[in-house]
Amino acid sequence: MNILLLSYYFTAGRGGAWYVIAIMAQLLAENGHKVWIITNKLEGFESPKHKNIKTIFVSEHKIQKTSFSWSDLLRYSIAVIRIGREIIKKNNIDVIHSDPLPGIPGSFLSWLTSVPQILVIHDVFSIKKGLWKESLKQKEISKSNAVIRPLFEKTILRLKHSAIHTVSEAVKEDLQTMGAKRPIYVIPNSIPINQVIKLEPKSFQLVSISRLTFYKNVQVAIKSLQIVKKSFPKVSLIIIGAGPYRKNLEQLVKELDLHENVVFKGHISENEKKELLAKSQALVFPSKFEGFGMVILEAFEYYKPVLVSRVRPQSDIVEDKKTGLVLAPDDELEWAEAIKDLFNKPEIAAKMGENGRMALEEKYNLEIMTENILQMYKDVIKKK
Repeated sequence: MNILLLSYYFTAGRGGAWYVIAIMAQLLAENGHKVWIITNKLEGFESPKHKNIKTIFVSEHKIQKTSFSWSDLLRYSIAVIRIGREIIKKNNIDVIHSDPLPGIPGSFLSWLTSVPQILVIHDVFSIKKGLWKESLKQKEISKSNAVIRPLFEKTILRLKHSAIHTVSEAVKEDLQTMGAKRPIYVIPNSIPINQVIKLEPKSFQLVSISRLTFYKNVQVAIKSLQIVKKSFPKVSLIIIGAGPYRKNLEQLVKELDLHENVVFKGHISENEKKELLAKSQALVFPSKFEGFGMVILEAFEYYKPVLVSRVRPQSDIVEDKKTGLVLAPDDELEWAEAIKDLFNKPEIAAKMGENGRMALEEKYNLEIMTENILQMYKDVIKKK
């Protein structure tokens, strides 16, 4: 099978649809399929490499660039149409698989060449009331995004495509609410599962891994630490990631006098991230809005329990009191009590970590993901 992938970035080091596309390309190539990818190079991140993957870079962006600009997207879209048409003509492409940003040029290519397009939609931000209004309170967030992005999300659902590929039942329901008419395939994310060395966790250490935006809700974990600190003075929270809400979180740490308990690491290497995860007692992931939450699977890989908000799909992935704890998103007292229980009962935390690893191997392995993707392709090509 010959597949044309369209992805604004092509690296497993970035979240969302970009991660999904990168993993898919590697899986397809390893299974003997030919893959072409039109993308942008991201400084500091490696793209998947394989003899069956042909990568065409349109431009290079710096790692400090936290979001795309609409002018960059326009230039990329024009390149997608120009380069994509040539690839399709020369290589007998069977299907176009696109992340949302090149959804419009992908749709044009599909119309121009009669090759079916599948859209990867990892989440639907604009369906959540109030998120854009709150988002604008952060620095680095353009006011134009509050108008353009919801319009963009609605537009791509109405363009020419044969199917939608999403990653959770929760997002499927959001898409249906938004008026999606085409078939929606739910294929949960997966990660490569490695045999990892179990390190002795550092006592009272927690880790948070996410982009620092207001809806990731790291603030509730910080507030809970003020309560936990009364019983466990040496409690520490390692915060990995960057984003427009970091200054707000740093100010909160200062106000609560937690500067000795909270460490902001910013962007770090994959190896350092894995080491910190391995040495922590649990992952805290209180996000109020996700399409999936890949970091949950990364914690499961390292036998770590995960504390999440009672918000789908996180509360679907984490089974309460079995693979982690599901908590009220805005109740720092409940988060504090949960953290103290973990510290007081390390054997229960260890058992939840074991269960998480088991869930990863049984439900979220790459073999299942590959089978589902190939079946989706066959269905779409058959209906062509």
